[in-house]
Amino acid sequence: MKLGLSINSCLQRVWRLLLFILSFAYGVQAQDSEDLISLNLFSEAKSVKVGDSIWLGIEVEVEEGWHVYWKTSGDTGLPTEIDWTLPEGVQVQPTLYPVPYFYEYQGSPSYAYKESFILVSRLTLDSEVGVADGNISLMADFSALVCNESNCLPYNKELRISLPVGAKTELVPLASKKILSSSIHRPVTPPLSSKISGLARGNSIGLEFQAPTLKELEPADFSFFAQGDFFDHSFRPSFERTDKGDLLATLRKSETAEGIVGKIEGVLSHPGLERAWSVGLQVEQVSFGEMSETLKVSELDVSRDVASQSFTSLWLMLSLVLVALAVWIYGKSLLSRSAKKRLTLRFLGFFVFISAVWLGYPAVEPEKDELGWEQWSPERQQELLNQGKAIYVDFTARWCLSCQVNKRVYQNEELIEAFKEVEVVPLYADWTDKGPVILDALQSFGREGVPLNVYYPPMNEDLESPSPVLLPEILSPGILQEVIETGEAYWAPEGQGFWGIVGFAFLGGMILNLMPCVFPVLGLKVMAFVKQAGEDRTKITKHGLVFTVGVLVSFWLLVSVLLFLRDKLEQDLGWGFQLQEPVFVFVLAVFLLAFAMSLSGVFEIGLSMTGVGSTLSQGNGFGGCF
Repeated sequence: MKLGLSINSCLQRVWRLLLFILSFAYGVQAQDSEDLISLNLFSEAKSVKVGDSIWLGIEVEVEEGWHVYWKTSGDTGLPTEIDWTLPEGVQVQPTLYPVPYFYEYQGSPSYAYKESFILVSRLTLDSEVGVADGNISLMADFSALVCNESNCLPYNKELRISLPVGAKTELVPLASKKILSSSIHRPVTPPLSSKISGLARGNSIGLEFQAPTLKELEPADFSFFAQGDFFDHSFRPSFERTDKGDLLATLRKSETAEGIVGKIEGVLSHPGLERAWSVGLQVEQVSFGEMSETLKVSELDVSRDVASQSFTSLWLMLSLVLVALAVWIYGKSLLSRSAKKRLTLRFLGFFVFISAVWLGYPAVEPEKDELGWEQWSPERQQELLNQGKAIYVDFTARWCLSCQVNKRVYQNEELIEAFKEVEVVPLYADWTDKGPVILDALQSFGREGVPLNVYYPPMNEDLESPSPVLLPEILSPGILQEVIETGEAYWAPEGQGFWGIVGFAFLGGMILNLMPCVFPVLGLKVMAFVKQAGEDRTKITKHGLVFTVGVLVSFWLLVSVLLFLRDKLEQDLGWGFQLQEPVFVFVLAVFLLAFAMSLSGVFEIGLSMTGVGSTLSQGNGFGGCF
C-alpha cells in the first residue's frame, strides 16, 4: 500500500514538472521581444543646414521587470549597439550612453538599463552630402538582449528617419529639451584638479583617484563600470582609501585577455557625485610593476590645474635671460685691466647666475583653482551648449608666452565672481603637443595657433545659442569681465575696403621705419644714394625707386615661398608661423645670444662671416641699390 502511494506521489510530481516545463516553453514561445521594448528615433532639428551638426536620439522604453545592457554587458548578456547606415557626406559620432547600474543575478554582475533611457549621437553634414529631393535618409540598426530573472530574448529593429536639408538649422524645442535633460545621466570628463593613475600586477589592476571632490564620499558606495573585454567582469571592483585619503579601485584582468591593456576605459559613479566621471587612461599612462598596499601614483594628470601653471614658463625664460647676462658680465671682467674691477664683475656675474638658477626652479605652491576648470573636448563643449550653459574656452600651450601672461587674469576676484554669477563653465584646451582635434577647433575660427580665447554666452529664452565671442589675444580682467557680463565682443573688427587696407599698410610701414633698428639705416642708405648719384637729384630719385623695387621683389619672393609651403604642407600658414615652433624660437634665441656675446667682446666672429652678402649691397650703380 505504501509502495503504491509512493509511486503515485512520484507520478504526480513528474506530471507537475512536465506541466511546468510545457507551460514555460509555451510562455517562451508566446513572449515576443517586440512587446518588451519600444523605440523612438528622433532629431532635435526639423531641418539642418549643410556644414552644421545636430543631435539624434533614440528613446528606449523597457517593460517593467525587464532590462537591457550597456555598451559592455558585463559578465553576462550582450551589449546594446546601434549600427548606422548613412548617405555620403553624413557622419555620426560614436553613441553616447547614460551611466548604467549594477545588475547581479546568481553571483554574475552585469551593467544594465531598465525602464526608460535615451542614447544620443552627434550628426554632421559636410559639404559633399548627397541630397535627394532636399532630404537625407538615415537608418539605425538597433540590437539588444532583453532579459529578466528567468528569460532572455534577442531584439533587433531597423529605425529610419528623413531630415530636410535647408538654408538654416531649425531646432524643435521639445526635442532639444529632451536631449538636454538626458545629458545629466551621462558621464563627464573628470575635473582639472583631479589625477588618475594606474598600476598592474599579474591579473590585478589598481586605479588611484586623487581629487578633492572624492575625499568626503563613502568608498563602499562607488561603482566602476569597466569597458571592454580586457577585464574580468565577474569581479565587481572594490574600493578603499589610501594612507593619504585618496580613492583606490581594484579591478581584475580577464583570464582570456592576452598582453597588456591598451587603454583603461570606464565610468566612475557615486550617489554623491553630481555627474559620473568618464575615465580613459592611455597605455603610456599606466605603470606596470609591483603592486603595493598603497598604489604608487604615476603622476598622470587627467587635466592640468591652469592657475598653478600661470607663470612657470615666464620664470624659466627670465632665468635664461639672466644666465646670458651673467655670461656677458663674466666676459666684461676678462677685458678689464683692474684686478679690483675684475673681481667685482665676476662676483656680480656669479650672483646673477645663482639668481637665474633660483628663478628657473621656483618652489611655488600651486595656486587654488577658483574657477573649476574642466578639460576641453568637442563632445564636452557640445554637451554644455546643449544644456544652455555659458562656456569659456582657453586654447593655450605651455610654450606660448602670451598664453601664460593671460593666465594672470584668472586670479582676479571680481572676475571669479562674474564667472560664478553667470555660471560660466571654463574649459582648458592644452595644445602643447599640437594635437589634430584642437587644431581643427582653432581652424574653425580661422586661426592656426594660440592664444585663442572664446566665450559662448548662455542659451536665450528662445532656446537659441548666441554666436561665440572671440576675445583679444592679450587679456585683462576688465576686458574678460565685460565680455562675460554683456555677451558681446569687446571690440568688433569692421571690414575694410582696398584703400583702407592700403592706408593701414602704409601707416604700419611708417611706424616700422621709425623704429630704432630701421631709422638710422635709412639715413645711411640715403647718403649712399647721394654719393653714388653725385648729388644729382634725378639720379637720386632713380636710385631710390630701384631700392624700393628691390624691397618689393624681396617680399614677393617671401610670399612665393609662403604660398609654396601652403600648397605643399596643405596648411593655412601665415606670416611668422615659424615663431610658434618652440625649436625654431630656441635656435633663434641661441643665435641672438651668440651674436650679442660677440658684439660684447666675449669672442670674435670673423669679418668674412659677418659680411656675407655685403658685396652685393655695397656695389656701385643700380645693382647695389636693388
